[in-house]
Amino acid sequence: MNCPHCQKELPENYDAAYCLFCGRSFSPEGNGALQTLPPVKLNAKAFFLLLFIPPVLTLISAWMAHAPNEPFSIIIGFFGGGAAGITCGIMLGLRIGKTLPTRIVLALFFSAVMAVVCVTLCCFGCNLGGYQMRFG
Repeated sequence: MNCPHCQKELPENYDAAYCLFCGRSFSPEGNGALQTLPPVKLNAKAFFLLLFIPPVLTLISAWMAHAPNEPFSIIIGFFGGGAAGITCGIMLGLRIGKTLPTRIVLALFFSAVMAVVCVTLCCFGCNLGGYQMRFG
């Protein structure tokens, strides 16, 4: 079977409602338009836990820091905060976007914004925990 739009050959027994290659719908009313995807439910508890766990961990590690493990707060702040921000951004992009391209663009945008927000919160956590940056 070939796609009626892009003429590419589809796999045998392919029964989806859209083309695997061009993404256009096989139904007559959906031709030419991007398909609206069902909304993804945002788990608010998971979102806020992901957002605030790295800053709380940096606060605790800075508060308990001794000379051998001082860089641990910075590692949590940058890597943990960055990963949590990216995950929260993807969650927001999936929730707000209606089509696949908008979900991808929004996920990338919100990932960048939320990573900066979460790393900034981690910096405040370090400061509240009494972390002193030493250069040299």
